[in-house]
Amino acid sequence: MRPRFKATAFACALAASFVALPAMAFASGDGGQSTGYIEVCKTFTSGSPAYAGTFSYKIADGSYMRTVSLQAVQGGPQVCTQPLEVPVGSASVTEQSGPWFQIASITGTQGDPGTVATTGTPGQALLQVLPAPAAGNTSLTTTVEYTNDPVTGVVEVCKQSAANSPALTGTYDFTITSMDPGVNSYNPATGAYDLPWSTTASATISAGGLGCSGPITVPAGSVQTVESGDIYVTAISATANGANMLSSSDLVMGTSVERVMAGNTTDQTIVTYTDALSTVKLCKEWSGDYAPTTVFPFTLTSSGPAGPTGVTPTVGLAAGQCQIVGTVRSGTQVNITEGITPGTKVAAIIVNPLTNGQGAGTVVPGTLSLPNRTVSVYAGAGETDITFVDQPADPGMLKICVNPTDNVTPGTVPFSVNGTQTIDVNLTNSSVQCTLDPTPFAFDSPVTISGGALVAPDSYSGGPSVVPTSVEVLYGGLPFATNQPSLTASTASSATVLMSEGMVTEVTFSVDPSAPSSGSTVAVSTTGASAAPVAPTTSPSLSEAPAAAPILETSALPAGRVSVSARTLRLERLLARVKASIRRLRHRLAPRYLRHLSYRLRRLDRRELRVLRRLEAKLARELAR
Repeated sequence: MRPRFKATAFACALAASFVALPAMAFASGDGGQSTGYIEVCKTFTSGSPAYAGTFSYKIADGSYMRTVSLQAVQGGPQVCTQPLEVPVGSASVTEQSGPWFQIASITGTQGDPGTVATTGTPGQALLQVLPAPAAGNTSLTTTVEYTNDPVTGVVEVCKQSAANSPALTGTYDFTITSMDPGVNSYNPATGAYDLPWSTTASATISAGGLGCSGPITVPAGSVQTVESGDIYVTAISATANGANMLSSSDLVMGTSVERVMAGNTTDQTIVTYTDALSTVKLCKEWSGDYAPTTVFPFTLTSSGPAGPTGVTPTVGLAAGQCQIVGTVRSGTQVNITEGITPGTKVAAIIVNPLTNGQGAGTVVPGTLSLPNRTVSVYAGAGETDITFVDQPADPGMLKICVNPTDNVTPGTVPFSVNGTQTIDVNLTNSSVQCTLDPTPFAFDSPVTISGGALVAPDSYSGGPSVVPTSVEVLYGGLPFATNQPSLTASTASSATVLMSEGMVTEVTFSVDPSAPSSGSTVAVSTTGASAAPVAPTTSPSLSEAPAAAPILETSALPAGRVSVSARTLRLERLLARVKASIRRLRHRLAPRYLRHLSYRLRRLDRRELRVLRRLEAKLARELAR
């Protein structure tokens, strides 16, 4: 056996697959004299940073040509190819060069019967191939051994602020990756050296506007530098001793490729990224006729790595106005919420651009909510625009209910609404009894209900309940709950509620009356458990009904027992307003006017028109009852 170092099982596992021309057949004479075997071995000496290298060799022997590869780990065991059958005679083996390694020696294995000699060509060895004693007999294999040393260089990554962004500070992270083929690092997931060699760096911008990472040792050759995260890069440069080392750059993606010379810090490549601050602009638009002069309130917060991240905490904008609310480090998360403006709702929130240059979304996932009037965005390169579009919201109605115990004291329970209007609820039995306020209230407006004196000696108990429990808003005719509770303040006999859109908000008070007393001023029906109060003997005519007269809930009342003139009047007035709004929208959407509306506003108007038509049909059905 030849006295040479054989690869361990681990090293053999690193031997790469062979890349060859189509297999060639060799004539085999007596004793197999026309072909022999060669073997290529590799030793990769230790170094830092540690990585594995893939080395390629071209084998030529007359008309025979073949390429093989070996992967060797720095400081690891020697690895070899399997014996390769080639024609007898002179063969050459040439190692393909790379900037990240150099050849230390080319030798033959001691005791091999063949000879190995170097030539004037870099990386080339000349082998004498002896005929094999017999087909498949590799005892006379000629072996050439290459020993390589790693070659390293030094990179330093610097960060500076653009001339228009002197306030930019903070720490920025970078990833540096070798771009030359064959430079690999260990992959714990696969247990092999199959990852590109890579390392990380960071640079901190100080008050002076420039910060650097310090020297980083890398494989010599080409490396790629990538600034991590959401970025706003305005320039990238790479120099070594005054010479340009930048091969390519992409400002949008924050990447660059630069050349790194072999050597130490005296020959290092300095890569400099120039970043700028991002601008965040907030705008307000109105969809619909007669834009209000109201100033819509906004609250803003922000978060992210230092550098800076601050935004204006409160802003007031009228329809058609915009304001720069922050000049921040790119990638800063900005959270914007529009405050409550009674009678209006957010119809759309428009963010531009929707993605940054690296393809990541500008809107923070799960944060855009029209019912809650809020969105969060990542500030991107240049300017990020956020536009809130509002439209009129349908008014809501108020229903006041009283829930007595079994010992009901018949009589009138008075309530004041917003301190000016009186709504009475008539108690006749122990069922929950209600009165509908005929006044429409603006969506999201606060309404305060205060209970007056009960029929003595009754008293209010517990606290009021509200349905729906959260303020609801209509989109496409469907209700969506907001994060606002309907009940904002209460005592046993009072409540302040926020009104939902286009629906009834029902407030129920509990009372704890004593035993029934005589002398009630309200007659009690004897036609069942859900009997209703008897109408006055002389009901006012429709023309005599007061505009603010309360409307009794009549769903369970016998026919003819309660006057409904006020209810009819309210429904007719509301229906007239709805029809007028429909006429205005149809006029705006006429073909001759469409060219003056943006596509987005046309969509919002058409959506509003569909909602109004459904409301019109609903009111018509109510009037027909």
